[in-house]
Amino acid sequence: MQKIIIAAVFMCSQLFSVALAEEFSYEAIAKRFSSTQLDATSVEAAKMQGECLVGLKRLNFRKRNEFDPVAEWTNYRSLSLLEQFPPCSVLIMMEVARKQVVEESQAP
Repeated sequence: MQKIIIAAVFMCSQLFSVALAEEFSYEAIAKRFSSTQLDATSVEAAKMQGECLVGLKRLNFRKRNEFDPVAEWTNYRSLSLLEQFPPCSVLIMMEVARKQVVEESQAP
């Protein structure tokens, strides 16, 4: 009986947390503050920056089962660069840097 009660409480808490997460999505917030929401161009720019963050993540975590010193280096550098530059600028910098580091490591 206790297991059923614990499972029910857990399921309810999961549903409640999902509802709260949706309540704080950009779309839900913009509806509540319609007079100050971002214009379409700003929303598109923010979406682009979000995709660049995904690009950085994929760039930094290419190999999962073995140590990749280049990925380790780019991961460390990209974190500090994100404090100074937008994600898309950092992605471009890290793509170029990764390419150069890989080429240098393969040179005779």
